[in-house]
Formats: sequence, C-alpha cells, structure tokens
Amino acid sequence: MPPMVIRNMMTRVPLLFPFLALLLLGFFSGCSAPTLREPNVTVKDVTFESVSLQTLNLAIQLQVENPNPVGITLSRVAFDVYYETGSGREYLGHGEQENLTFPKQQTVVYTIPVEIDNLQAVKAIPVMVRDRSLPIIVTGTATVDLKITKVDIPFEKRKVISV
Repeated sequence: MPPMVIRNMMTRVPLLFPFLALLLLGFFSGCSAPTLREPNVTVKDVTFESVSLQTLNLAIQLQVENPNPVGITLSRVAFDVYYETGSGREYLGHGEQENLTFPKQQTVVYTIPVEIDNLQAVKAIPVMVRDRSLPIIVTGTATVDLKITKVDIPFEKRKVISV
C-alpha cells in the first residue's frame, strides 16, 4: 500500500474503536442479564451417627434451594456445632465441605459428617442426663461462588436431640 493510504487508515482506525464500542453498547442495552438471587441455605437436620471410644459422629443435613435459572457452586460451607447449657453455648466441633454444586431451580440436601472429640462430648453429659436431651446449635456460613465475586450466606439451626 502507498504511504498516504496507510496514514489515512491510521487516523481513521482510532476513531473506529469508540464508534464500535458505542454501537455494541446500544445494541446490548436492550438485553438484560437475569438477576441472580441468593440461594436459601438451611440446616434440615442434625442426627447422631455413631459413637466410638475416641469420637462422637454427627451428620448435618444442609439443604440448599437454588432459585436461579443457572446452576451455582458453594465454594465452601463451614460451620461450628455447639450444645446449649443453661448459661450459654459450649463448643462441640467443626464441619466443612468444599465445592458443592446445585442445579438450576432445584433444592438439594447434602449430608456433611462432623466428628466430635469425646472429650468435648463428655462435657455435655450433665446436660444430657439432666434433660434427657441435648440442644444442638449449628451456626455457619455458605460461600456462593459467582465467578466474579463470592457471597457469604450465614445460617443457624437449633435442634433438640433426644438421648
């Protein structure tokens, strides 16, 4: 190409990019992306699974309702398990799970095991003997991975387990 044609193209190309950007912006402004809603995260149930000489095993059923038109991923679910005394809460154990996927517009229940050291469980015996039950509290956070950001959803459940 002759040098004059190349010089004319170089002066027009920088003007072309803003024009194309405005054109595309105008074209897509009528289209709106679906609004994503926060999933509903709840503890459905807490059950005793087993007891050994060293540990007490619980199962925490975590229910997640995904109201969105796309699947979602919980990059992390972490929670602590307590038992309630007359004067407050006592720590029992910790549960955690990563990369839980949920299909679009469905409710899914995941069972997450929690292993509690018997030393912690022994502290709860006076409450269990006195009340013939144990009030369990599960409190935690589910982290939703939205690819561009992460959102923490807190949850808490209190359940009295009969012994």
